Amino acid sequence: MSWQDWKRHNLETQFNPRTALGAKTDDILAIWEAKSQGARCHLQGHFDIAYGVHPLMRFDYHPSASAAPVIINIHGGYWRALDKSAMHHHMADLSRSGFSIANLNYPLCPEISLTDIVKSLERAIDKLFELVTRDIIDPKFILFGHSAGAHLAAHLSHHPRLQGRLVGVVALTGIYETEVVRHIAVNDDIRMTPQEAERWCVITNLPIVGPKYYIAVGGDEPSGWIDQSWQLADALSKRGERLKFRIVQAANHFDLVDKLSNSDTPDGLQLHDWMLNLID
Repeated sequence: MSWQDWKRHNLETQFNPRTALGAKTDDILAIWEAKSQGARCHLQGHFDIAYGVHPLMRFDYHPSASAAPVIINIHGGYWRALDKSAMHHHMADLSRSGFSIANLNYPLCPEISLTDIVKSLERAIDKLFELVTRDIIDPKFILFGHSAGAHLAAHLSHHPRLQGRLVGVVALTGIYETEVVRHIAVNDDIRMTPQEAERWCVITNLPIVGPKYYIAVGGDEPSGWIDQSWQLADALSKRGERLKFRIVQAANHFDLVDKLSNSDTPDGLQLHDWMLNLID
């Protein structure tokens, strides 16, 4: 079902995860911050590599000696909030499986537009590619995004540097029909125009042909939000893409990422195995 089928069913609750979870959101994000502070010391490599002049135009790079793909992580926050630092514990969990990790920050709305966020991240990938190819002759990449980050990962799949090197896209509980954003309160910050909503809709501007896709959403999320992931999976399947679609039971918008990043959970182990097998 499209977002338009939910117009009479409280768009704020269906399409704003903070509204759906209420006060629990701040508690969850506080736990993320605390865990990430403890995990930072387990991440080897470089923090806050600049790819532009803005203070948020920075990424962390944690290389691995294994042959596993390089994961490019893009955090969520509805393009207006959060920071890569809140995901350090997720990055530490992923690195334990042998992945090299790039954890990207980007300037946020309303300081810049969604269009400029995409341009900023394109610059990040240019810089990252130069860095990775100094050490790896033929690197393979996985785009890994949560929420708004999943939306951005879909569009960044078209980046020229990734052509022939992008083996997978992991889209965790994303927002893909951008028009709905113009009808809920978050647009006070995002300020999305009708032209941007049309340009950056993932359903009508699908990610690139070729890589495998892993699309997941939490079973405890609102039905309208679950439909976003189902629509993307359905559109990619009809195009003939190789994909896995998962509804992870007993998972909300945030602890879905906890479960899937951690290979000690059954769902996480399944995703880690899927990513490791992309280069077999």
